[in-house]
Amino acid sequence: MKNPFRYGEVVTGEDFADRETELAELTRDLKAGQTIFLISPRRYGKTSLIMNALDTLQTEGFYTAYIDIFKVASFKSLLALYTEVVSRAAETKIERFNKLVMDFFPNIRPKVVIRPDGSFSIEIDYDVKGKSAGKLFDEVYEAPQRIAKKRHKNFIVVFDEFQEIANFDGDAIEKGMRACFQHHDRVGYLFAGSRRYIISDMVTNKRRAFYNMGKIMPLSKIPVEEFKSFLEDKFSRTGFSVEAGVLDEILDVTENYPYNVQFLCHELWNNCLDMRRVAVDDITPSMNGILDGLSAVYVTIWNTLPRHQKRILIAIAASGGEKIFSRDFIRDNDLGAVSSVQTSIKLLMKKEIVEKECDIYYITDVFFKGWIRKEMM
Repeated sequence: MKNPFRYGEVVTGEDFADRETELAELTRDLKAGQTIFLISPRRYGKTSLIMNALDTLQTEGFYTAYIDIFKVASFKSLLALYTEVVSRAAETKIERFNKLVMDFFPNIRPKVVIRPDGSFSIEIDYDVKGKSAGKLFDEVYEAPQRIAKKRHKNFIVVFDEFQEIANFDGDAIEKGMRACFQHHDRVGYLFAGSRRYIISDMVTNKRRAFYNMGKIMPLSKIPVEEFKSFLEDKFSRTGFSVEAGVLDEILDVTENYPYNVQFLCHELWNNCLDMRRVAVDDITPSMNGILDGLSAVYVTIWNTLPRHQKRILIAIAASGGEKIFSRDFIRDNDLGAVSSVQTSIKLLMKKEIVEKECDIYYITDVFFKGWIRKEMM
């Protein structure tokens, strides 16, 4: 029997935890051509939400293009990837693909590579002779609008992990995109990111090109009762019974992060398969099994951290992240000067080990926090 709990991958359909409200809002706004900035911490199921929205929009007759900025390392690679995904969204047949590129990307030369299984990939070169790189990008940015107008079929374009453009002159990209996108009435744009303060700054900072360009949509945790119903259904469909209090305990120890919840439930399902019953007492051994399995990864991370950052993580794991710059917190945890704490927190946030919400700092990986408690305290 197949384990019904999936984690660490994009899920759609019945494997997607019920974010009905967010899914309806996202699809409705994109259909209306709204520009959206979706902000979500890692492990909240952001990309799964996006993919389910795109599936819905595609069935309703939209062209849909998804660009993962993690795959981009330069302006040139962004140009190539953007051209490829937009072109493939509008044309899937190889024999007509070249014509589409020639019509809408006259300065780009595609090379279609046929794989042994019959699928194809596209390698793209471009000619900047007589044309500046900026104008070439304008040509690429304008393509979804031009295709939509000519074919009378609107486009939805998604940029996932958009904060990563900061690694290669993000200001120039933002300015170029805004100059083009603000005139598009046949394209809905979604900019998604997991580093909340960066994406939020793009839209709220008056000095940024994307200032007030679209709607900010923060992704919250799945409501507890909805998530419990989803989990209970997954267990019951595979013949499992769940002891009273188990689901509440699962959501508590995983801090209701969708990835963490699915990971723990996956392990519980495997560990309780013989009895087909999950009890509260099964949770701690399953959590310890996860921590043991991840130990080598966490040891590597831990060994790269300076001593002061380690002390701060131990303090947050032990007593929470409220008022960490207060005299009492610093004294009780022997953290030295306030300036040292501020510097270490800034570096831990840059490494995405620590996040901040409502003036409370927390360790982003619940399992890493559990490992710190288990091994370092």
